[in-house]
Amino acid sequence: MKSYSRKLRGLALSFAACFLFVVFVYIFFPAARINAVIDRALSTQGLTLAPGARKSVLPGLVWNNAVLASNQGALVRFSQLKVRPLLLPLLMGRLVLHSAVAIGSGHLDLDYGINGREAITLQADGIGLGDIPFFQTVLAAKAGGLLRSSGSVTRGAKGLNGEFQLEIRQLELSGVKLGGFSLPDVSRLTSQGMVRVTAGKARLESFTLQGDGIYMRLSGDLPLATHAASAPLNLVLEIMPKPEFLESQKLVFLVLAKFMTSPGVYRVPIGGTLLKPEIL
Repeated sequence: MKSYSRKLRGLALSFAACFLFVVFVYIFFPAARINAVIDRALSTQGLTLAPGARKSVLPGLVWNNAVLASNQGALVRFSQLKVRPLLLPLLMGRLVLHSAVAIGSGHLDLDYGINGREAITLQADGIGLGDIPFFQTVLAAKAGGLLRSSGSVTRGAKGLNGEFQLEIRQLELSGVKLGGFSLPDVSRLTSQGMVRVTAGKARLESFTLQGDGIYMRLSGDLPLATHAASAPLNLVLEIMPKPEFLESQKLVFLVLAKFMTSPGVYRVPIGGTLLKPEIL
């Protein structure tokens, strides 16, 4: 009985110590200094996040109506972004930051483990592509559809490993421009795929886009690092239009003719960077 009581007291003391540690860091580490650190980290990729964060009631930070932007313009608008440490993992010696993001009427929840085996856990649903300025700013495109994603990544001796499922319902894209090339306008597509992380490298596994008269498949390597925005892309977009779809957008396909690998099949290489993708 005494041994059990000692264990309970030890657990209570550990929880109190972890809680006090987080509270003291929260109280004595000013939000202005945190914002300065974040600004420096983002500036190396040519990005900004404004307005800055403020402290929330619970230990953590919150951004309201913030915009992530590059020198091209706004990329993502957050109705609200909250970041806080999870107290329960602290009892087991792990530091996990929980992020809760509201984008339009959609949401994204992400847990990032600073240490330990579990590195990333993500759940997202109901995020409207029309609420993400990236498509207009970077691709000069009008976008629609609802994004859903889930997955996790673990940390091991050979680096990060895991996968994220992707699904976009009722995908619409029009006016997409990659360098000097345009892609066909599409609507009401069924879209799904997977990002697989192996030994610290990320790859988009056959993200398919299928609708009336057209089938497309996007795959290739994705940047997964602190400089993801400026790291090189290595993607391939395969486009397989039916004759009636090709005829309806024949000017676009006439320009893409150099990428035809067989009748009715176009294999388009995409390079550049995430913020400046180009058809090679």
